[in-house]
Parts: sequence; structure tokens; C-alpha cells
Amino acid sequence: MTFALALTGVAALIVFLDGPPRSLAAKSSGESTRWPLARSAPDTDWWNWDDPSSAETSPEPGATSGESGSGTAPDQSRQTLPSEEYDYPLPTDRQLRAANQPRHYDLPPGAVMSLTINALELRNVPVISSDTTEALDQGVIHLPGTSYPWSGTPERNVYLAGHRLGWPGTGSHLVFYRLNELGRRDRITVRDREGGRYDYMVIESFEVGPLDRWVTGRVRGRDLLTLQTCTPIPTFERRLIVRAERI
Repeated sequence: MTFALALTGVAALIVFLDGPPRSLAAKSSGESTRWPLARSAPDTDWWNWDDPSSAETSPEPGATSGESGSGTAPDQSRQTLPSEEYDYPLPTDRQLRAANQPRHYDLPPGAVMSLTINALELRNVPVISSDTTEALDQGVIHLPGTSYPWSGTPERNVYLAGHRLGWPGTGSHLVFYRLNELGRRDRITVRDREGGRYDYMVIESFEVGPLDRWVTGRVRGRDLLTLQTCTPIPTFERRLIVRAERI
């Protein structure tokens, strides 16, 4: 009898000692599996980079199988938004005056579409679908893995990025220098290489951090165009986002 009571006491002691750590472990495990907080509207559709159905094998207008023009998912090792500014020369007064004049561009063979913003007097800016530094230093890029204006999806977010300063003598120079001047209801036009036209109207502008890649995702039920550049001059630690909606 005494032996049985002793065993019962030992068992109870083990349960008492073992109980709290198990509860804490379960609580800790539950917290570690929660989706991290992100700055986003509640109706944002998070981009599923690992979903092979989101890859598009061709960027040609009329393609309907997904978003990416390269046929591969974007490199997730790039943790920051594109268009980081570094070692670019500050513009001279003459260059700033030129940036306030109409600028017309020729469409090179590698461009998938062109961008026109009448409010900024930008005409036919070439857009290259690549997130490489070399492409960004030549003009405006379309972020691979995001929508094209002609993507056959219920919603779209055509994501374009350009330098605030860029290199003199290239298409990147001051291409989005005046992006902060765009206001609500300003018009933006994108044209594909066949001449198809896609018109958008600015609906908002805001700033995010370089890690806030949620802005590249689609928003449920919306047909969007997003323009991005770095801000403020000259530190460039933030990203200026201008969003427009298809009209």
C-alpha cells in the first residue's frame, strides 16, 4: 500500500514538472507558425511565387496562362524592391531643365511594351521585362512574375520600376525623377509592341520600405498598374509607389 502511494506521488510530481514546459512549447510553436504581420489592405492577394500555374511562357499580348514573361518564378533571394539608387551623380541644373521638357524614346527590340505619362511629358518609354541591374540602368523595367496588361487573370498588377536619378546618356537618367508630381486622375498609357493600348488613371501614391514586396502582388478584383522609384533624394532608403487603375 505504501509502495503504491509512493508511485502515485512520483507520477503526480512528474506530471506537475512536465506540464508547464509542454504548454509553453505548444504556445511557442503556435506563435512561430503565424503569418508575419505585413502592411497591406485586407483584400490583398499574396503572390504565390511557388505556384507553377503563375508562370507564363510568353509575354505576347493575349497570353492567358499566368504572369511571368520568363517562364520561371522570380528569384526570392532578392529581398528588396528593385531600383536601389547608389553612386548615381546628382543632376545638374541643365539636366533638370531637360527633365522638365518633353522626352521621346525609341522602342528597342528587347522592350515588351512602352510607357507614356503625359503629365510628366514622358513619351514611349521602353519597358524591359527583367529585374537585372543592367536592364534597370537602361530605362524602366517590368518586374518578372507580375502581370502584363493583357494577362488573362481576374485581377492584374502591372509592376514597373525606374530610377530616380540613373545614368546620364541612358534611358534610365531621371526617367522617374518627377514621379512624385503625379496626382489623382492623371493618365498613364501602356502600349504593347502590336500597338494595343491600355489606359490607366492614378488613384493613389504612398511610400513603403525596401522590404515591402507586398506592393508587387495583385489585389482581388482590381486591374492595376504600379510605378515605383526610390525616395527621398539623396538617401533613397524608401520606395515611392504610384498606383493607377485601368479605365
